[in-house]
Amino acid sequence: MTADTFPSTWSGRIIELAKIIGAISIIFSAGIGVWAWTVGPVSDFFDRIDLLVEDVQFLKEEVARANGDDRVIRQPPGLSYIKEPVTVGENVIMFMVAGRTKLGADCRLTDWVPIFTDERNIPTPGDRARTGPVARQIDGDLQTLRIEMVPPPNLMPGRVTVYLTLTYNCPNGNGEAVVHDQSSVLAYELLERK
Repeated sequence: MTADTFPSTWSGRIIELAKIIGAISIIFSAGIGVWAWTVGPVSDFFDRIDLLVEDVQFLKEEVARANGDDRVIRQPPGLSYIKEPVTVGENVIMFMVAGRTKLGADCRLTDWVPIFTDERNIPTPGDRARTGPVARQIDGDLQTLRIEMVPPPNLMPGRVTVYLTLTYNCPNGNGEAVVHDQSSVLAYELLERK
């Protein structure tokens, strides 16, 4: 309304009525907008986006875990093996094909222990054939490592599996952190002495 009195012509009345309806619709739309953003569907949409972001992060972590990107080393399946035949009382020689992941590029291997499991299904630690500090570090390229291990003396002849528990010092924001990893599990046949 531009004046204090309501217009007397029909065209003026229609214009003023349109202004009133426009003002009411703006107030009504603003109210609906506030409702939609606070408790309505827009609020639900943003809640769902937060859940979607969490789901995407979870899926990224699962894909990294499946690809081995959350580990220090990577071992392509089927390339590592145990040199056979192995008889009771002999050292076990593992040929492990491995390389570092991006996560493990700056880590240093500080210790490793072979874990043997025979038909009794009891994991038992063995020993390294060479004592002392770890002599060799690997980089991101795949390398074949010859690893000699002393199995525990009480292994039963038959199918035996072995893997290495690996201990690394890895840099982080606060200095270094100890990170544990393990190699792939390899199987071999342990033969009785003749």
